[in-house]
Amino acid sequence: MRIFHTLLFVAICLLGSAQQLAQYSQYVFNQFSVNPAVAGSKDCLDMRLGYRQQWVGLEGAPVTGWVSMHGVIRAKGKPFQANKHGVGVFVEADDAGNYGYTTFLLAYAYHMQMSRNFHVSMGLFGGLRQVKLAVGDMTLGTYNDPVANSQAAALVMPEITPGVFAYSKTGWAGISMHQALGNRIGDIGEDSRFARHLMLSGGYRYRIGRKTAFVPSGLLKFAGGAPLAFDVNGMVEWNRIYGIGLGYRNGDAFVAMMKIGFLKFFQLGYSYDITTSKLRVASSNTHEVILAITPCRAEDASKRMISCPAFD
Repeated sequence: MRIFHTLLFVAICLLGSAQQLAQYSQYVFNQFSVNPAVAGSKDCLDMRLGYRQQWVGLEGAPVTGWVSMHGVIRAKGKPFQANKHGVGVFVEADDAGNYGYTTFLLAYAYHMQMSRNFHVSMGLFGGLRQVKLAVGDMTLGTYNDPVANSQAAALVMPEITPGVFAYSKTGWAGISMHQALGNRIGDIGEDSRFARHLMLSGGYRYRIGRKTAFVPSGLLKFAGGAPLAFDVNGMVEWNRIYGIGLGYRNGDAFVAMMKIGFLKFFQLGYSYDITTSKLRVASSNTHEVILAITPCRAEDASKRMISCPAFD
């Protein structure tokens, strides 16, 4: 059995109507990648760097790296406002076999205070995506495979993702549509389009002690031509600095997660996926690491996520 051929087939399928986006186990610790309306939900700058290595040791397995930054536009002399504007940037690079893409997105969000501790925001990602396919590196089963007749090695196309996010001190819920333009990709591989991906996320923070809380969460993903995908996570955190949790992704993996805060403004998140699909016979190891930097001022320490209890 040639595992590389299997991975190559999976990568090519990404050009069709199946899942075409990178997936994250720590989606709560990386909510900005899920929904652009998260931009500006903190009262200070939020910067994150992440890396995900899926199915370690398997040739051509997916590898994802990303960096994000977002913050609130604050009027001079008014540190806290009922309604506010958020801006941000998100850059992501994903490679799987001979297929890969790089995305550069700018974000804008408008946050409205509905009550003392409840906000609703509407946001938009807008930018570019470069898609590439290394045809020359392929090992083909048949000489006339239509994928080998690609007219371009790379394409650049516009990308738009709208989103809505509602949050309070104890919970959050959001909806977003990725690849909303449904771009055609006929010059790379077979003639097809990017499928629109609808993502619904939500969670709640249950206090179980003076400094201890339990945070369950879920993420649903709908895409044309692909079955429903969902993630469910649960994390116990202490003093919003340390946390340990478990998760499950249907048809794919069980997940173990942890986080730790250090040096005042830094947080490190790590997850380990135990593969449950048939790929576990070749590799069951997936690692994901996220470094978060939130340089909030001392007087804002209790308001780093002023109304949202995300995994921070």
